[in-house]
Amino acid sequence: MRVLGLTLRTPVGTARGTHRDRPLLLVRVVGDGADGWGESGALAEGTSVDPPLSGVADALVEMVSGPFFAHVRSGGGALPDAASLTDRSASAVQRMAASALEMAALDVGLRAAGVSFADSLGTGSPVQAGAVVGIPADRRLSTLLRDVEKWTGDGYRRLRLKIEPGWDSEPVREVRAAHPQLRLQVDANGSYSFTQGGASSVERLRALEEFELDCIEQPLAPDDLVAHVRLAEQLAIPICLDESLTSLDRLDEALTMGACAVACLKPSRLGGLLAAQHAVERCRMAAVGAFVGGFFETGLGRSANAALAGLEGFTLAGDLSHPSEYLEADPFGYPAVVDGRVRPPTSPGIAPPPDPEILAACTRDVRWFPAPL
Repeated sequence: MRVLGLTLRTPVGTARGTHRDRPLLLVRVVGDGADGWGESGALAEGTSVDPPLSGVADALVEMVSGPFFAHVRSGGGALPDAASLTDRSASAVQRMAASALEMAALDVGLRAAGVSFADSLGTGSPVQAGAVVGIPADRRLSTLLRDVEKWTGDGYRRLRLKIEPGWDSEPVREVRAAHPQLRLQVDANGSYSFTQGGASSVERLRALEEFELDCIEQPLAPDDLVAHVRLAEQLAIPICLDESLTSLDRLDEALTMGACAVACLKPSRLGGLLAAQHAVERCRMAAVGAFVGGFFETGLGRSANAALAGLEGFTLAGDLSHPSEYLEADPFGYPAVVDGRVRPPTSPGIAPPPDPEILAACTRDVRWFPAPL
């Protein structure tokens, strides 16, 4: 288990705070002839629904020393199948810890077999890459437009703008006026409310209808699916859920209620890459759009997401921008984004192995767990 100390190139402002640093939790599984790497989506302080990195690290220690090594012992030293590592009914912290361990087990198995993750899914063609534009620290429209121009100048055709009450209609209007053909969606991170100033919140969101948005992401509190159903009845903009979708069971509940027209699916939050595959299939069967969401991953996690994004059911461009756009350093690297599209890695495993020098320079802590055979 390895903790990296990464830094974002530019702070990313959201309705729930500003992201500046990106400590990262990695898992490495050393097998005979191949190693596997897994990445956790856990952020330093967590989010309103996601556990902090420290809690995920503690859960990972328990998982490795308990069920993971139990599988190893019972299998005579063989690594467990990735599908056996995630308990879909587990807690949020256990799902996020298991997702990293599952990725590492998938990676080592694919490397040993000489197969890429994309090939194992039947994907591999280039997919559209989207990017996130935060609320500028100086809250100037000129700064926002400069940030948008950077992405569009690099060929990105879909952007997700962070909004909050007081930073919504005017910024979106300016971006739309400057880029009439750009695919736009907005992300409120649950900052609007029916219970406090509800009428004004609805009117604020309704004012966005003229800007031809693909969707508005997580407008209301994550735990209130009923309110999202009510809001959807009053808005012409499709509602997307993100933080509300904390598990496959929660996704099923949202789909059954009709609480969203689009789903932002984050593998680490759902319990791993296999859970994300189940999730997008459920969205497809429910005729609900979907895209792969991001947690400021390194090239490892982002390569996995790029391979997933080629699955039928992912209808919008995912958060697949190049990590070098937001991270000062990335040990794993990532395929080039060309004209707003990226092709997932074709080498065996999920992504190429990390650069040892960059990895060593970024590492803040390492803990080994020798297998008890």
